Amino acid sequence: MPIFEYTCEKCEYRFDQLMIRADSEVKCPICRSRVKKLYSSFSVGHSQFSASNLPASFEPKMCKNC
Repeated sequence: MPIFEYTCEKCEYRFDQLMIRADSEVKCPICRSRVKKLYSSFSVGHSQFSASNLPASFEPKMCKNC
């Protein structure tokens, strides 16, 4: 389920909304006015343990109790 950013056309309140259905009507949670969807960027992070930093012979440890 995507999270979209909106801004209110009346009071200019900016907020995020989790969208369960694509056809859901979104209104400002403060004044209940119309909103405009914002174009937002996304970020992709990485960990120090990313695949590019692992040696070729690396094998992850598996749980032996399962």
